Amino acid sequence: MIKRDERYNLIKLLHANGHIQILSDIFKYVPKTVVATDLGKKVTDFNVLLARPDNFELREIYRIGSLCGLSDREAYLLVEAQYLKLKKSNKPSDP
Repeated sequence: MIKRDERYNLIKLLHANGHIQILSDIFKYVPKTVVATDLGKKVTDFNVLLARPDNFELREIYRIGSLCGLSDREAYLLVEAQYLKLKKSNKPSDP
């Protein structure tokens, strides 16, 4: 069995304290390479998912949550917040 990275232990507490509000906030504490590897993804493929979070599969979202000690719902909400932030930033400006 592969040992879980100890940095994941920080995420639940940081999330509870409001320091992690979107999925990408996790990568301030746990490197993307670690999360991608734990999901069985190449880092380049994982970066594509982060740029288009609506393409994540539920099992991937729940796996990230499990690694971080978050509930399925908490993990889903982080991905949803990431999606909404990207959607808002890509929205064309009104004239």
